[in-house]
Amino acid sequence: MNLTWFYLHCFAVVVILWADVTDRLEPVFNAFEQKMGLYTPTDTLDYTPPYYIPPMQEEESVIDSTFANKENK
Repeated sequence: MNLTWFYLHCFAVVVILWADVTDRLEPVFNAFEQKMGLYTPTDTLDYTPPYYIPPMQEEESVIDSTFANKENK
């Protein structure tokens, strides 16, 4: 049985995972994308929404804090 392709794929997986762990994979892909003309720089702007809208709640699900302060008698 010829296992050359199996070992080649295993080696490729280990190399790709090692490059990803050591942060060498992303620059290689960015350079490849630039050569192909597909590269778009990442958006580094911090986006803050213009205002905050709290999540909707039904009135029945709101917890009354006065019950939390009462002791069980």
